[in-house]
Amino acid sequence: MKKIMPHIYGKVKKVWGNDVDMLVQERETMNSKPILQHLWRGWYKEIEPFMSQKGLNIEVGAGGGFASTYFSNLIQTDIVKTPYIKICCDASAFPFKDNVLDTIVMFAVLHHFKNIDDFFNEARRVLKKGGKVIMVEPYVSYLSYPVWRFLHYESCNLKSLTIDSNETARIDANIAIPTILFRKKRKQFEKNYADLQIIYENYHTVFHFFASGGYTYPSLIPQILLPNLVKIENKLQPLGKWFGSFMTVIIQKD
Repeated sequence: MKKIMPHIYGKVKKVWGNDVDMLVQERETMNSKPILQHLWRGWYKEIEPFMSQKGLNIEVGAGGGFASTYFSNLIQTDIVKTPYIKICCDASAFPFKDNVLDTIVMFAVLHHFKNIDDFFNEARRVLKKGGKVIMVEPYVSYLSYPVWRFLHYESCNLKSLTIDSNETARIDANIAIPTILFRKKRKQFEKNYADLQIIYENYHTVFHFFASGGYTYPSLIPQILLPNLVKIENKLQPLGKWFGSFMTVIIQKD
């Protein structure tokens, strides 16, 4: 198992390696951090126009289930059974019929998948024509690379689309997978999945996530400075492709 990073929350250290307890702890951390809530709700607001208002929307890897505090029409699923999800299932074998889903939503989940092909082929099967996969994922830029590579507990391997570890669903990851898939090897993705079109992409979140401490570290700034942080983030938005730490990608089935 990857070495636990120093200086993380004591509560996180106690549950380290237990998927259910880690996800429950993440929900508690989110509830206690307004700076983190503000960031996530900004992501929700960004993707909301692309979601079906009356159709069938599911969230994959819902874990702590925080998205339910914003979306009322989202069925939350995860491979790990937590108190916050509706369906426990594997994203490579959905318990849905063909062509029934309007939207598949994921927040920082794709980089945990051991077999990306299995997921996208399954998404092809269950999505309706015009259905979408909506993802907010970590992004490796010039600025975020040293943080993801050296200060974050998940692996960051820009040379591989595979996951290095094989311990638990919550810890196993390669945070570079989305960057490789949609930036470095985008043409290959488009060739492999000709019926899945990337219709929207946005590179963002330069400092906000790292300043929040994420799920595992204490916040680096007090809540009173949140408005100033938001102003800085807004000004840096045009530079997201070079300095961002997250990316929003929306894919539509033809």
